[in-house]
Amino acid sequence: MTIKIKKQVLIIIFILFSIFILSCTEKQRKELKHFKSDIIGLKRIVTLYDCNGNIIKQWKGRFKIEVQGAYISFIDNNGKEVKISGTVVVQEL
Repeated sequence: MTIKIKKQVLIIIFILFSIFILSCTEKQRKELKHFKSDIIGLKRIVTLYDCNGNIIKQWKGRFKIEVQGAYISFIDNNGKEVKISGTVVVQEL
């Protein structure tokens, strides 16, 4: 295939994907976001607070967070598994 044909195919795929995204229901958008989280993670800030509301530790990066009973678990940017419980706030960027 020539470069011109490849560009046209990519443009058509992009247009079809855009139409699909714009026509999705809220449930489908959530499912797509969960799929994205499972595959590459989402950009997030995870903050752990003490009982007085002071920040103990904060993690920033692209995480897939799993809730496991009374704690959450994720792999940080250094490749280490982090398991925390307590007052935790997860913000999506």
